Amino acid sequence: MKENHLVDNNISGKKQKSRISRRDFLKVGTTGLGSACLLWSMPGSMYYLKGIDGIDNPLSHYPNRGWEKIYRNQYKFDESFTFICSPNCTHECRMRGFSRNGVMIRTEQNYDSHKIKDLYGNQCTHAWNPRGCSNGFTFHRRIYGSYRLKYPLVRKGWKKWADDGFPYLTPTNREKYKFNSRGKDTLIKISWDKIENYIANGLINISKTYSGDIGKKRLLDQGYPEEMLTHWEGAGTRTIKLRGGMGLLGVIGKYGAYRFSNTLALVDQHVRGVDKKEAKAGRNWSNYTWHGDQAPGFPFVHGLQASDVDMNEMRYSKLLVSIGKNLVENKRADNHFAA
Repeated sequence: MKENHLVDNNISGKKQKSRISRRDFLKVGTTGLGSACLLWSMPGSMYYLKGIDGIDNPLSHYPNRGWEKIYRNQYKFDESFTFICSPNCTHECRMRGFSRNGVMIRTEQNYDSHKIKDLYGNQCTHAWNPRGCSNGFTFHRRIYGSYRLKYPLVRKGWKKWADDGFPYLTPTNREKYKFNSRGKDTLIKISWDKIENYIANGLINISKTYSGDIGKKRLLDQGYPEEMLTHWEGAGTRTIKLRGGMGLLGVIGKYGAYRFSNTLALVDQHVRGVDKKEAKAGRNWSNYTWHGDQAPGFPFVHGLQASDVDMNEMRYSKLLVSIGKNLVENKRADNHFAA
């Protein structure tokens, strides 16, 4: 009985709370009516409350489409140009760049491989399209990237060593100029004109330091085997080794390192005071010898430096065996030949 009594009290309490007096109802109704009249009297206030117009053909009628300009402007450009994407890979893809306000905004495949001829009139087929990969498509982002080095930097200890006249690097001097702790040294911004002088003086110092009998003794003391000095021939310039990358991919740019190596013979002529016929240039690192990027077995067997590849062989082969090469991921401009 006690529990029933409590329940009855709760129910009656809810009923009391849900009741509204006639006076309160008139107050609320009058306020709402006044607000509605005020909104109705304002010009254009009820525009968005009108009914929806019937549209029989949605293609002939469409609301505001101004927002589509945002997407169109993303691909708007002032001019376009073609270029060869020539990093240290073996594709040399001809691409098309698009610029706006003097800034390159995107890169696309140019689809013109079938129009390209060499000096002898040999021409590619449509099968070479498309050319390019995701690396080339985003290359311009690296050019404008915040982490791109846009000015010369020189290590503080190295600069002090050069300014002191390049004293021979004894164990004491290695510590003094931080050659044993280069990663803990700081980098100093320097002008282009000055860095060129530092580089030239550094190369001259190497050529002088390791020339003649004194240079030979220093190399042996540093741990170089006697066999490595076979082609040294007394010239310090022979200790300067340069590699031009995949040379045929950039005859002007990448082969420039090899040409520069040859011009070091002029330095040797002045350093050792020898005749120009006796002057020695620097050493070239190739992809098959010093660098070791390419398998030397191919040129040993075939006599060619892997330059005789025919993509038709890949296209019409019934079985492809890939050794040391992920064709899909690392040969993206050519993997469509295997499709």
